[in-house]
This record gives sequence, C-alpha cells and structure tokens, in this order.
Amino acid sequence: MTRLFLKNNSGASAVAVILLLSILTVAGIVFVSVMGTGIEQSVVEVSSMRALYAAEGGAETATGRLKKISWLWNDGYSNKALGTGTTSSSTFNAEVLEYEGRDATLPAAAYKCEAFQLVVKSLVVGANTARTVYLGLYSTSASPLGLQLYNADVTGACAAPPAGNLVDTVAASSTAKSIRYRIPEPLTPPVTYTYTARVTGTAGTAYQLRLSHPDEPAFSAGITCGAITGTPYQCQRSIISIGKVRDSRREVFQAVTK
Repeated sequence: MTRLFLKNNSGASAVAVILLLSILTVAGIVFVSVMGTGIEQSVVEVSSMRALYAAEGGAETATGRLKKISWLWNDGYSNKALGTGTTSSSTFNAEVLEYEGRDATLPAAAYKCEAFQLVVKSLVVGANTARTVYLGLYSTSASPLGLQLYNADVTGACAAPPAGNLVDTVAASSTAKSIRYRIPEPLTPPVTYTYTARVTGTAGTAYQLRLSHPDEPAFSAGITCGAITGTPYQCQRSIISIGKVRDSRREVFQAVTK
C-alpha cells in the first residue's frame, strides 16, 4: 500500500484541497489511485470508489460460493449486479482460478522453467469461465530477474525456448513483476493446455513465483496443485474481480485458501 502525505507549509485550509479535487473531477480528469488495489479507470471519483466496493463485493461473493460447493466452482460471474440491477447500479465480473506457488532458486544455468497444465471449459451463459493466466514473480534479492510465458511445455528447451511459443515477457529488473494473459476461447471446448513460466537472472537468486490459471485436469477438493511431475504444492484459489459503475472500472486480485 502506498501512502500519500501532503505537507501544508502555508496553513491553507483543507477545504481548498477538496475544492480543487472537485474541480478536477468535474473537468473529467482521470485519477490514479494511490491507496487502491489493482487497476483503476475512472473520470469520476465517486463512481471510482463505488466500482472498488463492487470489486471487493465480487471477490467476497465468489469466495462464499467456493466454500459452499467444495472448492470446485469455476464458472465465475459476468456482469452480476450489486443493488437494484439498473444501468446506474454497481456490477462486477469475477474470475476464479487455481493458485499455486513455485518458489525456487536459480541453478547454475541461471534460468528455470516451470510447466503447468490447465483446462479451458465451454462458456456458460451468464458466467465468466476461467481463461486468464496470471504470473507474479517476487524476490528480496537486488539481482535482476526476468519473466516469460510460453504457450507450450518448453522445459526440455529451457536454455533457448522456441520464439514462436512466447506469448509475453517482462524485462529483467530487481522489482516485482507480473504477466497477465487471456487465453483465446477455444472453438471446441474443453481443451487442455500446457504453459510454461520461465525465470531468468543470476545463479543462486532465490525467488517466489505465483501462478494463477484455470484448473488443472482432474482438479478436485482433494488434489494438490503442482507441476505435471514432481513435488506437489499447496492447493489454493485466486479471484480476479472487476467492479464497474458507469465508466469506472476497479480491480481486486486476491488469493484464498480453505
């Protein structure tokens, strides 16, 4: 969370600041949130806050639904209303994903590939079927790390993966980084895909890699998340919720566990 401190050396009243914000809002200036979560698109501050509440409400609604049906629900919500359901009311989209951690340390080769499977199911009317892959890479080290996403299992060619399978990349830096990719809706679902997250950097650098994606094959309340082969990982869920009020959009991302 970022905190904004305003120092007033002239002793001016806070009313002037509020008035200035009001004028800017009426003028249609886009505000960038310094306290919110995720992205913000808005030209009216009041609508922006209502959209944030809708996004948070969507995440809570999806969490409650998950708990009621044994963690297996993944249809999500599309344009679900909060309140009266009129065109001026708040609505949200919620997408439910599998969430797992692939924490590791870069080997001597200074790169590491993590393959994972997922299933994109048929679109349900009124739902928001899971199709997003969201990667988050974090490290306490000052050494720069890079992150790539491939739409195939490239673990066997991790040193130089095929360029044609690269769908997104983030340049190496010492800051936290993320990749979001929306899988195109398949013509004949359900379809099982294999994707690979590739981390690059300096040998010996420890990192935390978080993967959010549609459920892996045979996902159930008892299955553990993990690589196609190898050590199992703790099974959790993540939710991407986008609140909408008129032209305003706010997003909340959260990981949840039983």
